[in-house]
Amino acid sequence: MPAPPLQPDIRRRIKDRLMELSPRAFELFSGDLLTYVGLRNVAVTRYVGDGGVDARGDLISESQLVCVPTGVQVKRHRNNVQRSDIDRFIGALAGQYRHGIFITTAGYTEQARIKAQTSPVLRVDTVTGDDVVALMQRHQLGLSVADATTLDEDYFLGFEAQASTRRLCEERAGYAADGDNQAATTQAVDDLISLRALSYELRVDLYTARDWIEQGRLQPDQTVQQGRRETYFFRRDRVEQIRRELVGAARPATGAEWRQEFLDFARSRRLTKSYKPVMLRALLKLVDRNGEVRLDDLVTEFHAFYLRRHRDGLPVESGVPLLDDPTRADHEAIKRLIVKHPLERFIIKGFLHYDSTEGIVRFAPQLWHELRFYELIDVQQSIDEQIRYYYERGWI
Repeated sequence: MPAPPLQPDIRRRIKDRLMELSPRAFELFSGDLLTYVGLRNVAVTRYVGDGGVDARGDLISESQLVCVPTGVQVKRHRNNVQRSDIDRFIGALAGQYRHGIFITTAGYTEQARIKAQTSPVLRVDTVTGDDVVALMQRHQLGLSVADATTLDEDYFLGFEAQASTRRLCEERAGYAADGDNQAATTQAVDDLISLRALSYELRVDLYTARDWIEQGRLQPDQTVQQGRRETYFFRRDRVEQIRRELVGAARPATGAEWRQEFLDFARSRRLTKSYKPVMLRALLKLVDRNGEVRLDDLVTEFHAFYLRRHRDGLPVESGVPLLDDPTRADHEAIKRLIVKHPLERFIIKGFLHYDSTEGIVRFAPQLWHELRFYELIDVQQSIDEQIRYYYERGWI
């Protein structure tokens, strides 16, 4: 009999790790996950209950002219969700919501899926455990930045640590069929999200958010100690206030606003390293008509820029051992560098998506469809000026 693989499939390991979380830690993880689902104005409404509404949010169209109140239920199951589970959820939604999202770590029976799709009362979207794992992979949740095939234990332990230091309300009244669940609403002080989720909401990178904390500009609502490391959590109802104080600009609402924000960001000379313009230069050179490029091709072109500078005896990049001598840097190391730094900034901004399963980087559809050819030419010229400006300033 052949020996089992030393590195089992990462998707299965993520799912297994979710099942290993304590009940409280999984509830906290679920509340955090909703930040990435696509709902706006999310609020956790209850932590414990069977068939009720665990959270609510608004599904808002790109034009912001349509807002659909949405109820969410998140269940950790090893077995498939049954039709009776969907029936109870629809009963909980009726009268308050026009749309529902049922999220499970497992799957759905055929009867449950049919009921969700054909209910005459309202629409229920079903999210499977595979969908949850794909979402986590897309946003590098629970995965090591250095190696996407390795779990980031600190991510999961953060929820465990928070669960052990804050007693959440574990006994809630059963959901009333008439829709009166106001008594089950979780207090805002208990509705917390992680620093990672907050940075995603604010569309800034994690390093910027941590700098704000170190500078005293951002105060956590809860700090959990994990050995020598501190994990920070924030009240969800503070997000907009923090955005106004530290970010200012709201999330783009229209395609035109997405285009303008991307162009402003791409042309910006705010550089601490040369990564951003170099990666963007490679991206615009390689992108196809669908707004996509293979990450491996992007890595090769990115690396080639520094190899040419090294060959020509020009400064490369200081303080980065990997690029001190780019002839010694291997492909996988450069890939990790790109994913961790310049690519992450574009992903957090919502400009790019990275499909780690397919190894594809693609422009967000709402942006790609708005960009004009002459604007991309202008950005390419701006990139060359940024690179020249960077090296002339002597930041190397």
